[in-house]
Amino acid sequence: MIRLEHVSKSYKKVLALSDFSYHFEAHKSYGILGVNGAGKSTLIACITRNLAYRGKIDFEDLSPWEIGYVPQELAIYPELSVLDNLLFFASAYRIDKRQARETAEGLIECVGLADKRDALAKSLSGGMKRKLNLITALVHKPKILICDEVCVGIDPVSRDEILKYLRELRDAGMTMLYCSHYLDEVEHLCNQIIFLNEGRLILEGETQRLVAEMGESEHANLSDLFMKVMRKEVSL
Repeated sequence: MIRLEHVSKSYKKVLALSDFSYHFEAHKSYGILGVNGAGKSTLIACITRNLAYRGKIDFEDLSPWEIGYVPQELAIYPELSVLDNLLFFASAYRIDKRQARETAEGLIECVGLADKRDALAKSLSGGMKRKLNLITALVHKPKILICDEVCVGIDPVSRDEILKYLRELRDAGMTMLYCSHYLDEVEHLCNQIIFLNEGRLILEGETQRLVAEMGESEHANLSDLFMKVMRKEVSL
């Protein structure tokens, strides 16, 4: 679906992404892991065409209109209602008004915001704003969803509800690229993981296989593997 070949990005003299090559396949969910400064956000910004870069990114049969992006920062309009936020983003994709409203109403119901349909976005709780931030990226029915810290700073109930909805999307065949420092989210949502360090790809593979092969015990989890990788305690 998305093939990157020798992609690099520098900020002045700092190399944020170095000779990165990878193929993101359709209908898989990818967890993108690494410490702060590892290159995760730079990678996402290159894929979403928010940064110029060296190298090649081939979207194969995917058009820019078929990508949904959920940034870490809230990208919603506080003075618009929940419904009007969705209709505004749908209009940016030139979606038929009737179809846009139908899709918007369905998304609002899916994430439990039906009773806040006409409420201004600024009046929502933190968790509700995160839900709205998510579904604005889905109103045009993208083929791939890119999430950057989609659950940051919210209450456990809202977090569980968002993750449950994301798992439903994954199970329905949605391709996902998911960045998060919450490793339990990645372990239960993503069937593939890639590790970045200092802008380089250092490890990739199936989540459960890597955890099982490189964990310290039969009860190992992704957090254990993450710490071993970052401390260079595994053979990469």
